This record gives sequence, structure tokens and C-alpha cells, in this order.
Amino acid sequence: MPRYFLNIYNDGDAPDEEGIEAKTLGAAKSEAIRGARSLIADHVIEGRPITLSHRIEIANGQGQVLATIPFGDAVTIRP
Repeated sequence: MPRYFLNIYNDGDAPDEEGIEAKTLGAAKSEAIRGARSLIADHVIEGRPITLSHRIEIANGQGQVLATIPFGDAVTIRP
């Protein structure tokens, strides 16, 4: 099963040293979206601002970025 690395770029950048195993890139994207939503929720709970341009980059074992999930794509905001 392929290993994907979910590198977080937000208030403090966090490269993923372990990675996750996922059957497909789509499954890795779903996990990245869940992670982004969790980070956003933490910000809301702590009363900190949310920066929708923060992102999670999904990379393969060679470091090639395969997809980018901006936090703004992980949530729907209505006025």
C-alpha cells in the first residue's frame, strides 16, 4: 500500500515524518481534509483566528507534492 506524507503549513509548519498508508491518493486527500478540519476546530475552540490559506500538502516518499488541500477547501463558511 502506498505511503503518503501529510505536511502541514499553518502557524507552525510541520513536516510529516511518518506518513500514512492509503490505498489511493483520494483516500489520502480525505485524511488530509479530516486533519485540516480538526486543526480548524482547535482554532475555533481556542478563540484563535482561522487562516483559510493554510494548507496540507500530500507528498509521496520521494517528496513530490501530489496534492494540496487549502484549509478553505475543507470547510463551508456562510454569512
